[in-house]
Amino acid sequence: MTERSVWPARAALLLAALAFAWGLARLAAHAAFAFDYPYDLDYGEGVVWQQMRYILAGHGYTPLQAFPAFVFEYPPVYPLATAATAHAFGIDELYAGRLVSFVATAICALLIALLTARAIPLGPPRRIRHAAAAFAALAFVTLPVVLTWAVLMRIDMLACAITLAGMALAAASARRPRLAIAAGIAFAAALYTRQTNLPAPAAAFLVLLLANRRAAWTMLAAALVSGGVALVVLEATSGGYFLVNILFYNINRIVWAHAAMLGAVLLASIVTLALGTIGLITARHNLGWRTLRERLPRDPSLVTLAIVVLTLALKTLMLPAILKSGASDNYLIDWFSGIAVLIGLAVIPLLRAALRLPARPSLSLLVLVGLGLAVQMSDPPLAPDTTKAARDRVALDALVARIRASPKPVVTDDMVLLLRAGQPILWEPAIVAELGGAGVYDERALAARVRRGDFGFFVTRGDRGKTLYDQRFNPVVADAIDVAYPRREQAGDLTLHLPR
Repeated sequence: MTERSVWPARAALLLAALAFAWGLARLAAHAAFAFDYPYDLDYGEGVVWQQMRYILAGHGYTPLQAFPAFVFEYPPVYPLATAATAHAFGIDELYAGRLVSFVATAICALLIALLTARAIPLGPPRRIRHAAAAFAALAFVTLPVVLTWAVLMRIDMLACAITLAGMALAAASARRPRLAIAAGIAFAAALYTRQTNLPAPAAAFLVLLLANRRAAWTMLAAALVSGGVALVVLEATSGGYFLVNILFYNINRIVWAHAAMLGAVLLASIVTLALGTIGLITARHNLGWRTLRERLPRDPSLVTLAIVVLTLALKTLMLPAILKSGASDNYLIDWFSGIAVLIGLAVIPLLRAALRLPARPSLSLLVLVGLGLAVQMSDPPLAPDTTKAARDRVALDALVARIRASPKPVVTDDMVLLLRAGQPILWEPAIVAELGGAGVYDERALAARVRRGDFGFFVTRGDRGKTLYDQRFNPVVADAIDVAYPRREQAGDLTLHLPR
């Protein structure tokens, strides 16, 4: 290290700190908005909310009927956590769900910091380890994709938090095998939060087989027993339809346009990816694949790092799942959590140089940390468009009143409107269209109800010819809507389809 690298390193870290401060302020602003906005911020919020209500009423995971047309796409942990939060604090259920996600995001950041600190080999001073851990946590929590999902009533942030807890417990169990029981239970809970959370437990089991076979098999047994007990209970209480709902009914068509969405999300996080790549190179060097098997049982940092890297590799193989019609950038949250840990490793040379310790941070690292993060943080804006939101709120308040006054059920893309109006969700458009397209559900009976005028009116995002509308209403249903509900009105961004 030379004296000339000290001040550039400190300047880069100062600029990164300012960028992170901006990102945290932005997250706080969006959270404040979400906790004051009573309507949906995402299509799935109403679905999750209604699922919670059906579960609490004892009607969860029922077989798909001709009508009501509603499917339980998610396991019960998140709905139950939301219900418990709403009851404990006496708050609105939608806001309770958003609060669960926001708190889970903070827990994700803490667990990423913990995993990062444990993945750093012995040697660097404690303050380096702590600073790298904090950097990793901030790199994750200020990502655009996290900004979106941290304030939604959706399952993803809680699923990520429980998964990270399982990873941390699994890594620690290499030295303390009793923790393997807690790790197995955590991984089972993660699967009962989101059924696709398989990469992390698989990676943890494979790594522990090399580091501590007793811990590996204990973790697997704990996961199978706890998960098996939960499955027996859920299958028994649902008449055997729990797995049918979350697996068989939960099908999606391939939408190739989602590849562009994936590209856009990755481009918006290009600096994060570049720093993660530098961290991966460091991780590869630390792991030393040829002698890894011999060193794993003796080095706890290698166990943690191996679990993180293998989990990230398995999740990378699952990225094509984002092409499903029901997928979005939420599929990348867990993936970015692993990348964040690698970023913590990547910035160690910069931290060492800033503290006048031996290090030679590369120019690319200086630029990415000092300038890249600030540029990446410039979008989205600091705060939501509150002026537009105020206009939308007026329009949606009026629409809720119309739904409440309707003597017939209303079908809408914004399903929070129904719940605010005191109506249950009897027809979830997206999944009905998916199941109808796959031949699992016969939409002709539903179309006949539409033609008879069994519904008060329809509320959609867009109209025929628009991507969202065409994904949620197949031609047999869309034709019936055009015939029986030909009049159109606009309410904010929503289109009303009214009877003659």
